[in-house]
Amino acid sequence: MASSEATNLKLAISTGDSRAFKALFDSYYPRLYRLAYHYLKSDVACEEVVSDVFIKLWNNRTKLVAIETLEFYLFRAVKNQALSYLKKEMKAVYSLYANSPSESNRIDYLEPDQMLIARELNTYLQKAIEELPERCRTIFRMVREDELTYKEVAQLLDVSPKTVENQMSIALKKLKLALDAYNQTTAPTQYISLFSALSLLEYMGS
Repeated sequence: MASSEATNLKLAISTGDSRAFKALFDSYYPRLYRLAYHYLKSDVACEEVVSDVFIKLWNNRTKLVAIETLEFYLFRAVKNQALSYLKKEMKAVYSLYANSPSESNRIDYLEPDQMLIARELNTYLQKAIEELPERCRTIFRMVREDELTYKEVAQLLDVSPKTVENQMSIALKKLKLALDAYNQTTAPTQYISLFSALSLLEYMGS
């Protein structure tokens, strides 16, 4: 679905247009279902999760105008709902895991001064990510944050794997330029590579 079409549907739904809601549901349900299945591996659970997301969207339709990218919002909502479903179904397992001494006593490996630098760099990188073109930003987050493969992202966004690859290349080049600018403001001994920066994003997001 084109960005402009999604925006028009979003505005129509926010006014209570049920036909626009059905059009959005029909357009995105298959891809959202595939995303849910990536986490749940259960048809019943996937149907429940995706349906819940659409129900919540309709119940909060007056707030839709504040959502910048409806497509990314739906994908993130399904991911979060799927993870919540897993946590609910596996409560006993998660409880044991949380009470494990090795996890409950986990100590961050960064020293205080390193943590300060890490937080500053994380803020800088997040700003750079937000400045990426909309589709480029969505694909980058789905690959890096949601840990989906290029093929899975291509299926969900209804684009070719090559398009995903190209957009990821654009994102990484832009982030590399942003990181180069950041490194120029720090001492040479604090030079940070793109690989280290991306690893930091994963660490700070965990």
